[in-house]
Amino acid sequence: MITGSNCDCLVCRIEKSLIADFGEERLSNECRLLAGSSILSRFRSPIDLVRALHTPEDHHDSSSSDALLSELLRRNSAAPPPSLWPRLLLLVFIPTIHRTTSQITAAFRSLARDDTSQHVVTVFLEFLASAELQRRRSHLAFTIARKLRRKAFRWAIHESRAAAPDVAEGYPTTDAVDVAAEEPLHAGILLQKFLDDCQTMGWLSVEERNLLVDCKVKGVSCSELSRRNGHSAVATQHRIQRLLGKLQRLAQRTRWQRVPEQLELFPR
Repeated sequence: MITGSNCDCLVCRIEKSLIADFGEERLSNECRLLAGSSILSRFRSPIDLVRALHTPEDHHDSSSSDALLSELLRRNSAAPPPSLWPRLLLLVFIPTIHRTTSQITAAFRSLARDDTSQHVVTVFLEFLASAELQRRRSHLAFTIARKLRRKAFRWAIHESRAAAPDVAEGYPTTDAVDVAAEEPLHAGILLQKFLDDCQTMGWLSVEERNLLVDCKVKGVSCSELSRRNGHSAVATQHRIQRLLGKLQRLAQRTRWQRVPEQLELFPR
């Protein structure tokens, strides 16, 4: 974003406040910490770093953003509070937070936007310190966005159920399903629950689940997957198709009435 937006929601106000903070003279010494890292030192200011992450030169290559985010996360975990790193990471992910908030409030109209914004920001800051994120070395932006949206939508579903107990158990409102269908990462929340249940019932192994997610969600090619598992690319592709067919048959004959829609996340 940085800003260029007429929106005056809580997330946009946070963004404007952070930009103002990083521009103030009192933060100049903190900002010089960027010079202490070879990968960060090429940026004249934190704002330049944020802009670079928002507009990468190659949108198909996540390695450069992974390197920058890895360094920011390392600095954040090592720095005693208070420090600039959580605020800088928050500024980096403001567009993701804003989009998630907008889609939740569109799907769950009973939830106040400011309440949703506060929850999404809190989830984001808590996840920064998680062991799960510290173990990650690649696809960091995707991992953070996926976790943020998944947890935020689960919270929204829970809150909306409490406000409207007549909603069918186990499913969000119709509007929420519509938004999920339009946004793959949100559809992934409902899909995740289906895959969890399939795995619990023994219908899907951990290895099979990882294969599907790597290929159809993360976009790993069959050639790359074949190098990992020692099979040919053709055999790997056929196995994926068999797994998709199996899941679709399970979805059609079990109680998961809405799952076939969510399997559109796995286009053939």
